[in-house]
Amino acid sequence: MNRYALTFPVRPGSEAAVAEILGGYAGPPPGRPQAARPLLDRTSVFMVGPVVVRVVDITCPPGEAIRHLAAQPQIQAVEQRLRPHLVQDRDLSDPDGRRRFLAGSVMRLVASRNGHPGHLPRAAVLYRALPGRADEVARLLASGGSESDCGTTVFRRRDTVVHLVESTDRTPVVPLVNGLAPLVREACPMTLVTDRVVGAVA
Repeated sequence: MNRYALTFPVRPGSEAAVAEILGGYAGPPPGRPQAARPLLDRTSVFMVGPVVVRVVDITCPPGEAIRHLAAQPQIQAVEQRLRPHLVQDRDLSDPDGRRRFLAGSVMRLVASRNGHPGHLPRAAVLYRALPGRADEVARLLASGGSESDCGTTVFRRRDTVVHLVESTDRTPVVPLVNGLAPLVREACPMTLVTDRVVGAVA
């Protein structure tokens, strides 16, 4: 299973509309109907302010997953509804458009550790690192959360770091731990907009 995160901004003031669009559509088919493992396993969408982060667990490269999704009527309808709210327009029906979107939105996976085989509840925090400190922020986050029943994944893109936690503990994620405060401009718990597992919606 491969885990990726994609992030993109929406226009300020459109947050509620975007959350409604991304949280209210019917899930697409997982793909590879004849294969032992489908393309899509789980997708979670988080937002804080005008920033959207989508975390996907897939069994293929992200380009293949995007190509599959772009062909689904549900996703085409969502994309049409999203376009007026996007800071940067995109066309996922076009191969060049898909490549540009991936190049501009994929976050680098810094660390991923999962101590539980099932689909645990997810929470996320977005950090804005001070100039030149994002790598240090990501490393500190990756070194924490060693509990056996807790999964932790850290993504980074430029000065933005996202910490994803999977745990049965419903206690909110503490944003500033492990000496992070001197390294970041802000730490923002993210709102979970939708969390979809193949065959179910959580």
